[in-house]
Amino acid sequence: MSAPQPGRKRVIKKVAGHGHHGGAWKIAYADFVTAMMALFMVLWLLASTDQKSREEISNYFRTGILPDSELAMNGGATYVPSIIEKAPVPPPPDKQTLDDTVKSLQDAIAHLAENHVDLAEMAGKIKVVATPEGVQIEANDDDAGMLFDSASSHLKPALEGFLRELAPMLTARSEPVEIQGHTDASKFSRGAGKTNWELSFERATEARKILERNGLDPGRINAVIGRGSTQLAAPGQPYSPKNRRLTILLRMTPSAPSAPVRQP
Repeated sequence: MSAPQPGRKRVIKKVAGHGHHGGAWKIAYADFVTAMMALFMVLWLLASTDQKSREEISNYFRTGILPDSELAMNGGATYVPSIIEKAPVPPPPDKQTLDDTVKSLQDAIAHLAENHVDLAEMAGKIKVVATPEGVQIEANDDDAGMLFDSASSHLKPALEGFLRELAPMLTARSEPVEIQGHTDASKFSRGAGKTNWELSFERATEARKILERNGLDPGRINAVIGRGSTQLAAPGQPYSPKNRRLTILLRMTPSAPSAPVRQP
C-alpha cells in the first residue's frame, strides 16, 4: 500500500441540488390579479354612475345598507343586507292605467333632471297630469322665457333639449300623440299679417319636427293644434309668459270628431 505522497491533498466536491422555490409566488400573483380586478371595477363604477349613485355606493360599502333609490332593489336590504328581494315589475306601457302612466312619466322626467344638469331647470317646469282625454305633458314658460321668445315660434335650447329626451319616452309607448301650442293674449299689429293662431300652430309644428327627428313615429302623431290664446294657463294674467306653453297629450280615450280649424 503506497503512502500518500507528501504535499498532496484529497479534495472532495459536494454538489448541491437546486432548491424548490415553493408556491409563494402564486399567492402574490393571485393577490395582484385580484387587486387589479378591483381597481378596474371601481374605475368602471366611477365612469358609469352619476354623483348621487356614487355617494350611495360609497355609503353601502361603509354601512352595508343600500338606501331606497334607483340603485336599490325594492328598497334595498335595509335591515338584512344579505337578502335582496326582487323589485316589482311595472305593467307594460300598453297595460298601464292613467295613474300608472302619470307616475311612470313623472319618474322618467325626475330621473332625466338628476342625470342631465343642463335640463334640470327645464324639467322642473314640466307638469304631467291625468285628464279625461289621457295624460298631458305640459311645459310652461316663465319670465326668463325658457321656451319661446314673445311672438316667436323658435324653440329655445332648453325646450329643444327636453323634447329630444322626451322622444324615446314616447317611443316606448303606443298611444296616439297630440301636440298643442299656446300663446299669451298679446296681439300682433294689424300689418303683421299674422295672429296668435298661426303662432301657436307654428310652435306645435316645431315641437313635432324635433320629436320626429329623435325617433317618434310620425304615424303616432294624430293632431298638431294651434290653440292661440283660447286656453290661458293664467286667466287672470292674460299677458303673462306662463300662458306661452307647449302641451303634449297621450290620448288614452277615443277622440271626438275634430272641430273645424278656425281661420284668422
